[in-house]
Amino acid sequence: SAGGVCLIGNFCVDLILRGVPRLPEWGQEVAGDDHLLVSSGQTTYTAFALAALGEPVAVIGCVGDDPWGEKIRQDLGAAGVDVSGLETVPGGKTALTVAAVRPDGERAFLSDFACLAHADETVIARHWDIVESSGTAALLGVFSWPGLSLARTAPLLARARRAGSTTLVDTGWDPEGWTAPTLAALHGLLAQTSIFLPNLDEARAITGAGSPSEAARLLAAMGPELVVVKQGADGSLARAGRREVVQRALPAEVVDTVGAGDVFNAGLLHALRQGRSLEEALRAGSGAAALYVARPRDRFPSAAQLEAFLAAASGARPTEAP
Repeated sequence: SAGGVCLIGNFCVDLILRGVPRLPEWGQEVAGDDHLLVSSGQTTYTAFALAALGEPVAVIGCVGDDPWGEKIRQDLGAAGVDVSGLETVPGGKTALTVAAVRPDGERAFLSDFACLAHADETVIARHWDIVESSGTAALLGVFSWPGLSLARTAPLLARARRAGSTTLVDTGWDPEGWTAPTLAALHGLLAQTSIFLPNLDEARAITGAGSPSEAARLLAAMGPELVVVKQGADGSLARAGRREVVQRALPAEVVDTVGAGDVFNAGLLHALRQGRSLEEALRAGSGAAALYVARPRDRFPSAAQLEAFLAAASGARPTEAP
């Protein structure tokens, strides 16, 4: 695919505590058995994953004027990501999330969005040259960027599409509870979206549907040419026009699922940009996520590692739904 990938969205640092058996009650303490502090956020994880797969990546967003903001900038730069669109908010704090991870890999988050509560979509407009030169413009983690207006961002996605970009959206979960005004604005955004990549909880919250199949059908009716509903250990379900394709998750030893959906997105997008079929793209997403969740460190797979893993797991073929 001509042009690189432009990722627009949230940047933060994650303090991840692993092996947490349960969350504490107020006034209590619970011990985990491992921790790490990493540059994170949906946009950052997706950038790392795409760069590891060999895709040219540029990012647009903002970080605080502090050591954590500098860490994110340096980590992305070291991974080969173009950070010229990553603004530093003078005197601002970088967003922070504390993630508690259970022994089975399930997780819970506490966040302070910090400078992302005050920055808005003018950040995107200031770096429009990056969007315009990209083959794919992806909007990620919008609910972790509270200053962003969905209603005012939809016309920017429309503009990117007119310029020839594929538009991709992964909103993440809405901590405000998916209110009617939010859903109305989200419909406007989805009307300008080529590829929508919600997880099952998000797809259900937006549509009110019970099954992944019904949720995908309703979401596709809102405008996206491709909807992929991610279901973690239960695999994924894609809807493209009248076609529905189901992919079961590829086997993995789960260490930590924080960022798994973002790495799935990267694997899928990498395959689609290579002109692979939807079935192959779903398998690539599943494979990238499987490799990632099984690794405690050095987590993002290369294209060669992904290909080798998919070849070894070639028994797990996707199925076309009747």
